[in-house]
Amino acid sequence: MAKFIHEGDQKKKYVKQMFNDISSTYDIINIISSFGIDRYWRYKLVNKIKMTSGQKLLDVATGTGDVAFGFYKKYDIKVIGLDIAKKMISIARNKAKKYSKNIEFIVGDAEKLSFEKKSFDALTISFGFRNIGTYDKALSEFHRVLDNNGKIAILEFSKPTSKWFSPIFEFYFKKIIPLIGSILSRKDAYLYLPESVDYFLERKDVCDKMKKAGFSNVSYTDFTFGVVTLYTGEKVE
Repeated sequence: MAKFIHEGDQKKKYVKQMFNDISSTYDIINIISSFGIDRYWRYKLVNKIKMTSGQKLLDVATGTGDVAFGFYKKYDIKVIGLDIAKKMISIARNKAKKYSKNIEFIVGDAEKLSFEKKSFDALTISFGFRNIGTYDKALSEFHRVLDNNGKIAILEFSKPTSKWFSPIFEFYFKKIIPLIGSILSRKDAYLYLPESVDYFLERKDVCDKMKKAGFSNVSYTDFTFGVVTLYTGEKVE
């Protein structure tokens, strides 16, 4: 039986408060709990979506900005990072002080983006899509704000595909990570994490929703025994 709400406005309200509460320890727990592999996953995302100078990227659920900074440094583009949690954005803004004004962080809702249609050449969201209250609303907004031929990339946790690795991962994900969270931060946030993955969509369902929202050339790639999946697509009109 679920301990947490996994859809709708109540889910969104919980996620917003949770990420505000864990913002100060978010980066360090990511590094410790993933043994630094989270950096590799984000690296794969940044290198998958090729961009050129002068283009514009929206990084949704940006957290403390790691993906946004990755794109900014690699491609010399205009980057906007958006997150529903104000304290996460505050940390990202502090990190951004050493860069130019071509990178900006704002508080916002993935389901109600405050941008004109066709505002961006690419849109990314890393480990935040499963935290959205209504997936279809968000995907519709993502499609709206992307320009023609714009690219979307969703990096998200999945259920492992490896039979031998799956039980090891399950134990670590559901027992050890919450223990780390209880020591360094807010335990329920790291109980929510594995449960949110259990209640998340299957890979095919994510692809189907992307296609339903209007995206073309939708595909996915698994990393690290299927623990993480990168979904990509394009807006072709």
